[in-house]
Amino acid sequence: MKQHDEKILSLIGKYGLSLRAVIEEHILEGSTCDHIINRLVKEKRIVSVPGIAGGLNYYRLSLTEARARGVPEHRARPKKGAALRHAIQVLWFCKMADKVRNKLERRQVAENFGNGCGSGKPHCAESTDEKSVVYRVYAPGPNSRDDYLLKAIRSDIEKGMERPQLRSWIEAKAFAIAILVETEERKNRLKRLISKTGPYGVWIHLEVVPGLTTLASALRERAKVNTHGH
Repeated sequence: MKQHDEKILSLIGKYGLSLRAVIEEHILEGSTCDHIINRLVKEKRIVSVPGIAGGLNYYRLSLTEARARGVPEHRARPKKGAALRHAIQVLWFCKMADKVRNKLERRQVAENFGNGCGSGKPHCAESTDEKSVVYRVYAPGPNSRDDYLLKAIRSDIEKGMERPQLRSWIEAKAFAIAILVETEERKNRLKRLISKTGPYGVWIHLEVVPGLTTLASALRERAKVNTHGH
């Protein structure tokens, strides 16, 4: 099964972590990953980190593996709180949603939009037969204020429009904002607020993805659907 090692290690390196369900669904086509994970942990290439509600672990690269692969060391360090939630939500947005998405590296963001244009936010590319779009991803905390979030987005877009590279993407509708929230209720609330306070000069996509307290139940629901589907 060593042919899967590279895909697993690359995935963890890119997103800063992975979950068992993501590895099994996207790399092993539904097969269990226990034996591979256990071996990679034993070989000290990855680290299994407990502590997510519901008894879940996440997997990160060991510092030695990160250095060997040229992965920024901060991605291999333990995550907690907002940083852990944020990384899980970006991973879910890219790998567990209905659309095919891929997180961009910072150099790719700089090449497309210019240096310093990333606003410190992750960017994820989505391609379909109809169109391709790059999302700048915002994953606000569950207790953060909606009005502050939308003010920050408006400010980021106004600054972005001053940069010719990014402006051309926005005008071509090839650049959008994605806001990841944990509940349908907040999604609907934000939708109403955006409609009331817009336009923002860019398309804003809202998507419900699990956070730290809702991840275990979201994975259980997904497993039920997958089992029922088969």
